[in-house]
Amino acid sequence: MPAIRPETLNVIQLGVGFFFIFFAFNSQGFIEQPVISSVAKRGNVNEHAGYYSLSIIYAVFTVANFVAAPIVNILSAKWAMVLGGSMYCAFQAGFLHVNQTYLFISSAALGFGAAILWTGQGTYLSKNCDETTTSRNSAMLWSIMESCIVAGGIFLFIVFHQSKTTDDIPDSTVHLLYIVFTILNIVGLICLALLRTPPVRADEENKPKLSYPVLLGSTFRLMFTKKMLLLAFAFSYTGIEQSFWTGVYPTCISYTLKLGDNTNSMLALTAMCEGLGHIMAGGAFGILATKTKKLGRDSIVLCGTIVQLICFAGVYINIPADAPIRQTNDTGGLIDPQLWIALVCGFLLAFGDACWNTQIYSLLVDVYSQKSSQAFALFKFYQSGLSCAAFFYGSKLQLQWHLAILVLTALIATLAFFMVERLNSSEERSRESTQATDTFELPKSVDAPQVPAKQTVDDSWN
Repeated sequence: MPAIRPETLNVIQLGVGFFFIFFAFNSQGFIEQPVISSVAKRGNVNEHAGYYSLSIIYAVFTVANFVAAPIVNILSAKWAMVLGGSMYCAFQAGFLHVNQTYLFISSAALGFGAAILWTGQGTYLSKNCDETTTSRNSAMLWSIMESCIVAGGIFLFIVFHQSKTTDDIPDSTVHLLYIVFTILNIVGLICLALLRTPPVRADEENKPKLSYPVLLGSTFRLMFTKKMLLLAFAFSYTGIEQSFWTGVYPTCISYTLKLGDNTNSMLALTAMCEGLGHIMAGGAFGILATKTKKLGRDSIVLCGTIVQLICFAGVYINIPADAPIRQTNDTGGLIDPQLWIALVCGFLLAFGDACWNTQIYSLLVDVYSQKSSQAFALFKFYQSGLSCAAFFYGSKLQLQWHLAILVLTALIATLAFFMVERLNSSEERSRESTQATDTFELPKSVDAPQVPAKQTVDDSWN
């Protein structure tokens, strides 16, 4: 049996570190607004502070992405991830004694940490991939990370079931949950701190370390290239649908009283189904990497879009219009709310999300291997910016408007992604044609002119 490559082990350990950090963060994200609502009844915070907290996180995250690449370059990808992950830990610990001022300050700190954490992850992943392992490693990392949602859902279900917690979450249960979340966050930080330095590729051996102004300028120049402007639509859509599956849809489940007596346990079941959707999609793209690569990234993205459009229709049929805003006994768009439909929709929502994110990771690592920090910083800039906006309007819009926005942006994003893939294919054919021409040698003759070596032109529209 051949030994596992060091790069593969690095990606696995990276995934394990993110598993523990996001076991904590994603699990608390599912219950943050219900927890805040319960605490608000005791007079400590505003009842919509959970939405405001998430909005602050993604607002700061958006701005911080412009300084993330230089910080990652200075600290190294590993230590930048450790610094970013520590902000998540500080945020979790704040729920041991909920204070609205600390909640908002720690939310801002987490947003800054998230920019560094995710840009560091993209950079570290890029350094452990080559053209033959990009799709497999991206899907493998995604599957390991997102399995935390299933584990978190099981944990939440056990806690709520054993404590017989119904709609109101008592302080004792909140303390238990966030003690566990804080400890798991620390375990994740240890995993990241023990990451090995990836092997240095031949094309990076003599690569100078860029200064902050140079890196910042490089990020802005990349932002206005043709492909990155098109990808902005895809990145933005992933931000809107991320806010939906992590915050808005779980809140809908918790606030839809016709789903059953213990909506918090049902919320945990939804988390499990979403986790299964992520794992199955990511696992399929990892195990079947060679076959899915032949299909093409655009085919997988199209599959994800179709799956999510089916999901949006199911959510509209099943969930009451007021569910994102308040507890309701109303019927869904067409029928009385059914738990099995809600769970299936959670699975489909996450499956489509995994289709989108794994292919975006694969594309960025493939196309921007020399500018991975800048590319991933821009990805998270657009994604977090639209997540911020979606969480802000999440407490104000009825469900049908959420779904209308999702459908429209999904269609635009899919078209933009297809255009980028066509540009990539065209450039690849052009390179192959150039290489074929360069391999042809003129007969040596005193009359033959000396052809200078071809220079590479930095075209900002490539």
